[in-house]
Amino acid sequence: MRKRLQHLKQALSEPPVLTRPVEGETLYLYLAVASEAISVVLIRETEQGQKPVYFVSKALQGPELRYL
Repeated sequence: MRKRLQHLKQALSEPPVLTRPVEGETLYLYLAVASEAISVVLIRETEQGQKPVYFVSKALQGPELRYL
């Protein structure tokens, strides 16, 4: 249990490293929408798990808040 907790702490403390997509491979797009923000991440599957290719996050302000 302690080893798993240490691994989780390490994973959360390191920023994700963006990877390059390989031509022809399947990419996945994840979208998260909240009342005041929108986030998107483009993911590729590897043998080590999911790796981010690109991500964007935007805090909505003023009139943008009415579009959700």
